[in-house]
Amino acid sequence: MLNLERFQVYFGNQHQESMSVSASISDGFDRFISNIKCSTGSPTTAVATSVYLRRYGFFIAALLYLKAYNKMWDGSLDNIHLVETTHGLVFEIDDHYIRDEQPGDLELIVKKYGFPVVNELASRANISKFILWENIWGYVLWMYGSTETKQARLDLEMLLEDDIWQPDIRRSMFKKFLNGRTFEDAATNYERVTCCLYKELPGSESCPYCPHVSN
Repeated sequence: MLNLERFQVYFGNQHQESMSVSASISDGFDRFISNIKCSTGSPTTAVATSVYLRRYGFFIAALLYLKAYNKMWDGSLDNIHLVETTHGLVFEIDDHYIRDEQPGDLELIVKKYGFPVVNELASRANISKFILWENIWGYVLWMYGSTETKQARLDLEMLLEDDIWQPDIRRSMFKKFLNGRTFEDAATNYERVTCCLYKELPGSESCPYCPHVSN
């Protein structure tokens, strides 16, 4: 089985009572975001939500990593458990949901695990969807930059096309963040199009790849 720990994803079912991703974007949102505010010092709900999506980007990257090796995890958002550790938030999932890939799985990852989480959190936290998607893209970029399989190359090409995002989104969100550059250039010299709001955390400054740095 592929090791997903570098994406902060662990296999197991020891924390079934912990909050699920589904709960974090619905009835458990206020409590969950309040905890993030307390642990990070986030001054607003928008900043705390961006902090959360920076972490959730790991999970999306893990799913795409499995796909790059012709595997798929297809549990629900209820089956993704959020576990607080001394090293921060990690994800716990059941490996029983892993199967061989099937046609349409790449679109499934985007629309089952990406769209509902980004859309709901953007609405609840009053934060731009572009910021949240770019928080995910940063880890997707890193993953594909270090994963050399034929399937990974094919999947990346599809994610940079518009079709897989439609009809919900007209243009590929990930292609937008390349900002006219090649994937290779973006992976080597990472630059953001949006600000992830990390600079709003106490004692923090703009990230070196923040658009505000160049301005």
